[in-house]
Amino acid sequence: MNIEPTVGTQNNEIIKPFQLSNLFRLFFQPQKFFAQSTIYHHKSIIFAAYLIGIVGVMDRVDQKILSAETGGIRPLIHWVTASWLSYWLWVLGIGIISAVITWLIQGWWYKKRLQFSGAKEADPQLARHVYVLQSLVFVLPIVITTAIQTVLYPNYLDAYNYSTFLGFIPVPFLFLSCWVSYRGATQVFKTNGWAKFWFLGLPILFYVMIIGVFSALIS
Repeated sequence: MNIEPTVGTQNNEIIKPFQLSNLFRLFFQPQKFFAQSTIYHHKSIIFAAYLIGIVGVMDRVDQKILSAETGGIRPLIHWVTASWLSYWLWVLGIGIISAVITWLIQGWWYKKRLQFSGAKEADPQLARHVYVLQSLVFVLPIVITTAIQTVLYPNYLDAYNYSTFLGFIPVPFLFLSCWVSYRGATQVFKTNGWAKFWFLGLPILFYVMIIGVFSALIS
């Protein structure tokens, strides 16, 4: 699967997103981060996409636990959540498949939003790179939080049920990722005013609705 952008760039510096200085810029100075270069470290992009896949599987497990409160927990989810070993084996393994699917589908949708925002000739692979990087803003805190829960709780089910404070830590980063996404889209690509809707307004509205539905279900 090709992940290299086909467009040229005046700055040939290779950006390594996981360097602490670059992570800081990505999270808190996104315009400066995306202004550096449009060439990103190959393995870093792959690893970031893998983290997105892992978090996608984590989210799916959470959905199954939530639905089990009314319909009973299924044997597979019971096995996944009964120990940290089974949980991490599951999310790390299935995360590979999830990463590929997310790369293709969400990367395509990110490119379409760029086109809706005036960037008609947006390079599809570069669009995927920017998508992966903005997703890292909320994905990384989730992975770190889950790693902390691994130390504090005997299994994931207990962490899900009792780790209320840690569970809410990633929420602000969801909204921060919208800002990073907007900055990335407008800095890397030639967009118009519609970018504010497609990369700020719509994603924020989506997250607010999801959080509202989730809060209603657990109340």
